[in-house]
Amino acid sequence: MIKKNYKDVASKQATLLDGTEVKGVSVRWLIDKNDGAKYYAMRRFEVKPGAGVPLHGHPEDHEVFILKGNAKFYNDTGQEEIVNEGDVLYIPPNEKHGIENLGQEKLIFICCIPYL
Repeated sequence: MIKKNYKDVASKQATLLDGTEVKGVSVRWLIDKNDGAKYYAMRRFEVKPGAGVPLHGHPEDHEVFILKGNAKFYNDTGQEEIVNEGDVLYIPPNEKHGIENLGQEKLIFICCIPYL
């Protein structure tokens, strides 16, 4: 068993798969392969007010839990979901998706992804 506090994990600049930095977005890899997790990783994201993650895609599915703030999650088919604290989202593999922080405070969410 491993116990951590999220503050003990380094916050890093978020990047897309191609290495492009996502301004105003940071990520902490809370649990990953370095902890012995064989099947999935847990990440904590913070998105500053006015910032977001552009439309992008990848082969992993995502499970997202909104801890704080409100935002718009959207995909490339025109679907949009407004999320608030306590909401959860599932994003299927290869679905292009993006995020916009709609609030005046940081958007904070947990995102779990499987290893491929």
